[in-house]
Amino acid sequence: MAFSDILRHLRRKNDMTQEELAEALDMSPQAVSRWETGTAFPDSTVIRRLAYLFDVTTDYLLEVDPDGVEREVSRRILQSFDGMVPQDGAALLRNALKDYPRNESLTFALASLLYHKIYLPLPDSTEGQEALHESCKLWEQLYARTGEREHLEHLLHVLRDMGRPERGKELLRTLEYNVRAEMEIELASGEERLRLIKEHAYYLLTKLNLYVHRIGTDELLPPEERITILKQMYEADRTLVPDDRECFSDWNASAIPYELAKLYAGTGNTDEAMHWLEITRKASFRDYTPPYPLNSPVFRGMGAKRNGRYGEDWLLKQLTEDPAFADLRNDPRFEAMRQELIVWLEPEWAAITLGESAQT
Repeated sequence: MAFSDILRHLRRKNDMTQEELAEALDMSPQAVSRWETGTAFPDSTVIRRLAYLFDVTTDYLLEVDPDGVEREVSRRILQSFDGMVPQDGAALLRNALKDYPRNESLTFALASLLYHKIYLPLPDSTEGQEALHESCKLWEQLYARTGEREHLEHLLHVLRDMGRPERGKELLRTLEYNVRAEMEIELASGEERLRLIKEHAYYLLTKLNLYVHRIGTDELLPPEERITILKQMYEADRTLVPDDRECFSDWNASAIPYELAKLYAGTGNTDEAMHWLEITRKASFRDYTPPYPLNSPVFRGMGAKRNGRYGEDWLLKQLTEDPAFADLRNDPRFEAMRQELIVWLEPEWAAITLGESAQT
């Protein structure tokens, strides 16, 4: 039985998905997938962690290779890191790569050893710089063959230390925006990291808003805990994005207060519910005022966004129909807000919003 089959068997025996195993090892799910399909082999440190995780010996994991290749590769990697001076370990791994060219596990091990064991302790020495350049070449080769994010992250760190940020930016431009944003922030530090967090704030908050409604309606959490979490999310939103944000980038500014209003209404706290509804209303008004005049066709066609969670027509519809506010509908403040929205939208527009049921 091959290592890939044994790993799959152990994972399933322990009722783990590839994603759960990857998380336990602090690896990518793609890496686990490659191990289980036999296209890659984990390095020695991962072998040990797998053995500990599944309560088996490393010998058990390594004996399952019928051709002996995986076992021999792992043996040499273990030998290069265990009690051997880094320079001798690097020489051993270079020789191993001559025997097993393009082996991903050996390439990964050698690149890591050169960077962490030789370059980092001696960054300004000739030996350290040579190790850094060799490590960079290996990470380039590995990333070109696999395209895995983990390999790119290592390569970007090396390029940064080599003073080649433009090459790193060139590689990042090939990635999807969401991956690029996360990696740019991860690689930066100090003022540059703060600048990138602000630059990518809308993307980060877009990820955040995916959980707003889920948290607001998660009945497994008590209402008080949901309220606390949503308030923390709202403060994070206010901190990252200024009040003069551009139109159509303000989902959280209205959605989070709206979910808070619903929760407070459900607990019978009408004052807090009205407070957060007022914040929701103001966020909607702020988003859909100039540069478009209220009677502009552009504003009417785009600004209100009747099919999205934006705009005064959405809020009017929710105030009228959402059962969470059933006990608030007798509150004069609640009805005054609803009537204000109808007037603002004009009765005809409000009637369309409410399916011809608006009462003015």
